[in-house]
Amino acid sequence: MTPVPNHRLVAERDTRRAEIGAPTQAIIVCPPGRSDPLRVLGGLTLIERQLRQLWAVGIHEVLIVAPPSFIMPSAPLTHPLRMQVLASRLDSPWKMIHEFRHRLAERFLLLRGDLVVDQRLIEWLCGQSEDTLISRAESGPPELFGILDSLAVEELVEGTQKTLQQKPLGTFPTYWRERRGHVPLLLARVESSDDAEVAWNALIDHVDKRTKDLPALLFDPPFENFLTRRLAPTRITPNQVTAATTLLGFFVAWLFWNGWLFAGVLLAITVEVLDGVDGKLARLKWQTSKVGELEHVLDFFYEMSWYVGLGRHFAVSGVGLAWPCAVAICSADFLDQMAYLFFARRGGGNLDEGSALMRRFRVIGGRRNIYAWMMLPGILLGIAATAFTAVAIWAVTTAVVHWFFAVTLPAEAHGNSPP
Repeated sequence: MTPVPNHRLVAERDTRRAEIGAPTQAIIVCPPGRSDPLRVLGGLTLIERQLRQLWAVGIHEVLIVAPPSFIMPSAPLTHPLRMQVLASRLDSPWKMIHEFRHRLAERFLLLRGDLVVDQRLIEWLCGQSEDTLISRAESGPPELFGILDSLAVEELVEGTQKTLQQKPLGTFPTYWRERRGHVPLLLARVESSDDAEVAWNALIDHVDKRTKDLPALLFDPPFENFLTRRLAPTRITPNQVTAATTLLGFFVAWLFWNGWLFAGVLLAITVEVLDGVDGKLARLKWQTSKVGELEHVLDFFYEMSWYVGLGRHFAVSGVGLAWPCAVAICSADFLDQMAYLFFARRGGGNLDEGSALMRRFRVIGGRRNIYAWMMLPGILLGIAATAFTAVAIWAVTTAVVHWFFAVTLPAEAHGNSPP
C-alpha cells in the first residue's frame, strides 16, 4: 500500500523554507561504482573543488556520504569548513542520504561527488525556496545536484514524493559579468579518462575571460592554455606567476632603456602571455587573493616604465619627439583608466561591455598588448621611432574614444547570474 503524504508536515515545511533562507549545509554523496571523486582535475580533486565552491557561497558544514572504502586525503584544506565523512554500505544514493537523515539540516545543497559544476548554478540554487534538481538536458534525468529539505528525502525513499522540480541547463542565461561575456553553463560528470579530458577542456574555457584584444584572441590562447595545464598540478601558485611576470615586466623596461628593442618586445609578448596564465590558474584552482587583485596596479607601473624606457632610448638616439611621445602614452593610459573608473562609478559596469561598439573597439583599442605588436614590425623594419610615434597617437585616440563613450553611454548594468 502506497504511503500517504502528511499534508500538515508539508505545509509546515513550506513555512519553514521561507524562514530558513539560504542553506548552510551541503551533502556530497559518492555512490559506489566506477566514479572517483578523488580524481585530480585542474590541480584539484573533484571533491576539493566542490568544497572550495561551497565555502565561497557561505556553506559552513559538509557531510560526505560515501562507501566505507572512501578515504578523504589528509592534506590540509584551504577553507575552515566543518566536514565529516559518513560511511554507508548502501548502493542507492537516496538511501545513502536517508541513512543519515538525523544529521540533515532542514534545508541543504546536494552534490554528487564526481560532478564538475558551475559556480553560477550553486549560487542560483542557494536562492531557491522549492526543492529543485538541475538536469543537463530538457528531457533527460536530473543530476544529483540541487537543493532539498530533509522531508523531501524521506518522501523520495518512501515513494510519496511527487516528481521534483527540474531546471534544465539550457534554460539559464550564459552572460557572466565576471568573465565579461557569454560562457556556457558547466555541469559535467567525470566517470572516465575521456570524461576527464572533456571536463579539462571545459574548465580551461570556463575560466577564460571573453572580452579581449586582438593578440589575446589570436596569439595568446594556445600558449596560455599549455602553461596553465602544466602548472595546475604543481605547487606553483598564481601569486608566484604574478611575481615572476612583474619582474619580467620591469626587465623589459631595462632592455628598452638600454636600446635592446627586439629582445625587449619579444619579452613584452612573453609577459603578455604570462599575464593571462596567472588569472586562469587562480580561477581554475580557486586561489584568488588580495595580492592577485593588486595585479592591475603592478601592471600599470611596469607598463609605464616601458614607455619611459623607450622614450629615453629614442631621445638619446636623437629623436626629437621621443619624450613628448612617452609622456603622451603614459598620460593617455592613465586617463584611459580613469574613463573605466568613471563609467563603473556611474553604475555602468565595465566600459568594454557598455555597448556592441565598445566590445568591438576593445579588440583594437590601445593598451600594452596592442602597443607591443605595433612596435614589433617597426623594429624589424628599422622604423622603431616611427612605430613609437604611432603608438602615442593611438594611445591618445583610445583615451578620447573611451572618455566619449564613458560620458555618453547609458549606465545599464548586465546581469551575471542565472534567473
